[in-house]
Amino acid sequence: MPIIPQIVLGAYLLFLVAAGWRLWTVAWSVRIKAVTALALVLPMPLLFILPAMQHRGDPWSDLLLQLGLTLLVCGIICVAGGFSAARLRARRRK
Repeated sequence: MPIIPQIVLGAYLLFLVAAGWRLWTVAWSVRIKAVTALALVLPMPLLFILPAMQHRGDPWSDLLLQLGLTLLVCGIICVAGGFSAARLRARRRK
């Protein structure tokens, strides 16, 4: 497998962990934090999901849909991991 897509995927997921960490420290309401987290997570998976939904007869559409859903789940897990890591660190410092 080529190395460049793996580097881009790793950088994307690390960015989401850092974004989740940073969102924890911002003094916004929980609703605004959730909307911001979704706005950060959704663009990359939608690049795979939308073409797959538009071309359902294509043999590659199932693969694109699976990739998009996997990215969506991994992105949500990474943002939640950033939230929880920042919360645990803040709790430890008190």
